[in-house]
Order: sequence, then C-alpha cells, then structure tokens
Amino acid sequence: MMKSSQNLSHDDMHEILLLKCKNSICADEIVNLLNAHNIALRQHDESQDPRAGAYGPVTGIAIYVFAKDYEKALGIINPTLKDMNNSSTFCPKCGSEDVMPIIRNHDYGTILSLLCLFLLLIPILYLLVFANEFGLKSPIGNIIALVMASLGFVLMFALKYYNANYKCKKCGKKFNHR
Repeated sequence: MMKSSQNLSHDDMHEILLLKCKNSICADEIVNLLNAHNIALRQHDESQDPRAGAYGPVTGIAIYVFAKDYEKALGIINPTLKDMNNSSTFCPKCGSEDVMPIIRNHDYGTILSLLCLFLLLIPILYLLVFANEFGLKSPIGNIIALVMASLGFVLMFALKYYNANYKCKKCGKKFNHR
C-alpha cells in the first residue's frame, strides 16, 4: 500500500505571475517577505533580457509563485504593497526618501530638444546627402559638421539632467520620477 501525505496535482505546481516590480528595492522587499513565510518563488528581471520587448512594453522584475501558494502570497504581500504605494519618492542612487522636488519652468525644454535635433540632423544630412550629391564637401564644412554633431550629443545628455524633477538631499543626485 502506498502512503501519500500530500496529494498535489500538476496544476498546483504551475507557476503564476504574482506581481511585476518596477525596481529592485521593491522586488527585494517582496522576495524577503515571501522567503520569511517559506513560499517558493522565482524572480526574473525582464529589463535585463537580451530580447527587448519580449515581455511587453512594461518591463520590470517579475516574481512567480506556485499556484498552490498564490492566494497565501497575495495575502502576505498586500499590506506591504499598500505601504509601497503610499510611500514617497526615493533616490535611485542611495535609496534615501529624503528627496525634494525641483520646480522649474520647462518652457525651454522643447526649444532645447529641437536645437538638439537640429544639431544632430544637419551634419548627418550634410555628410550623407549634400556633400556627395551636390559636391559641396570641404574641410571646413566637415569641421563645422563635426562640431555641430558634438554639440548635439553634449546637449542630448545635458537635457536628461535638465529634465530632472527631483533631487536627493543626501547624495545630491538629480533624477526624473513620474
């Protein structure tokens, strides 16, 4: 006679997506909570997958649990998720919640974006179309195109810093949080 202390069906061992976290801090907190309650899980960082877009437009850190543990896991993480949703913005560099909003007039953002586009597009058009098709290639034109493209790249990276809407009081990092 065969003894079975537990009758588990194949469906109970099927993995179900419990939730998708936006950042590793949230994911680590949920994983630690589930591990403390002895719930088996699998964690997958979809943003690190080499097949971009394979998991849809919204990537994150997916946490999977077995179907038999799904309801128990939901009950355990719900209070934590409510606290996370009510919590304030935190610094992505140091994790501090001591951040302040940066109030700026973003009227120049569009103008600077268009200038960046102009500084990148004109040299490309010059080098690929005008210089070859119309015979306008010259050493001075090449230097001007190189300087314009360089300024465009510098401005492109500066715009990311300019568009930051929060600053950490602890480490000084400026970042964009929606």
